[in-house]
Amino acid sequence: MPAERRAKVLYLYAGRRREFYEKWKRGLVPDTQLLGLNYMDNFGIDATFLEWPISNWLRKLSFNLAHLPYIFAIREYDLVFICAGLPLVFLSKWLLRWKKPGFVIYNTFLTNALKRHPKGILGFINRKAIENIDVIVCTAGEQQKFLIESGFNPKNIVFQPIGIDASRFAREPEISGKKPGYILAVGRDPGRNYRTLFEAVKDLPVKLKVATKREVVAGLDVPKNVEISYHVPYEQMPALYQGAYFCVVPLRDWDDPKGSDTSGQYGYLEPMASGKAVIATDKSTVRDYIENNVDGLLVPPGDQKALRGAIQKLLSDESLRNRLGQTAQKKVLQNFTSKIFAGALANIFKKSRVSRLIQ
Repeated sequence: MPAERRAKVLYLYAGRRREFYEKWKRGLVPDTQLLGLNYMDNFGIDATFLEWPISNWLRKLSFNLAHLPYIFAIREYDLVFICAGLPLVFLSKWLLRWKKPGFVIYNTFLTNALKRHPKGILGFINRKAIENIDVIVCTAGEQQKFLIESGFNPKNIVFQPIGIDASRFAREPEISGKKPGYILAVGRDPGRNYRTLFEAVKDLPVKLKVATKREVVAGLDVPKNVEISYHVPYEQMPALYQGAYFCVVPLRDWDDPKGSDTSGQYGYLEPMASGKAVIATDKSTVRDYIENNVDGLLVPPGDQKALRGAIQKLLSDESLRNRLGQTAQKKVLQNFTSKIFAGALANIFKKSRVSRLIQ
């Protein structure tokens, strides 16, 4: 019998990836942001991605519009793995009624999109698009719960923890040899609560380095001991983590619809893989990955006093920092790697393609 044809999957990323992909091929950056693309051939999947200049231009208007230029290019694939772009799903599946391709979505924003637009034309487009997605991959259990409670088919909604290039971050100490000299906060997402963090570190005898976007901290009072960088190349991140005593990931509460549903996941998993202790906001999406006082410290959302206390605690207790960091690193290496995530995603692609062939 002839060998079964391999599934053809098209990745459509939410942001630019061409330059990143070329850097990854040269061994310059961790593979995290490829979302398993580089492993798909090993799992019997023919995967590629598209990035056209017009798409990058449209992304400046709205990340949801960026994928519309690919409307006819997607027809040659079995599945499209999207990280944004509900209008593309709505157009191809609901308006044009195409059976092929199927769609699998990497869910970072559906909860907040539905909260921001519960009614009206945008609410209608969002719901019809979501209803026509074959599989919704949630990287937080709370996302899965919310979508099911919102009336979407639970059979199409799966919880799959995200993975990162853990080994790349874990081996950085062999390269850098740097001694810690600051605490670190990383995150460009509007879901970060830097106001509370800045209030918590004010006048503490330690430098806080922050890697973010200018608009995320616009209008905030920045203490003298805070240093903000707006353009840190991703290839520098492993060394930046290693130079930190520990990392802080301040997040908005789950009920706040700003930013991503899963804000902060890379911001705490990468330093955890680097063997660094992490202080993060105590919310359901974080508890999927961090256990309080075991592999990190969790503090209530917006609680400046509790956050300051946790920072002071780690600053004064090196043994606690080391214990949390070592436990966290082991956890990430065993459970949250790019390869593990890619394998789970490949199984989803295969099952989704088979189910579509049967229909």
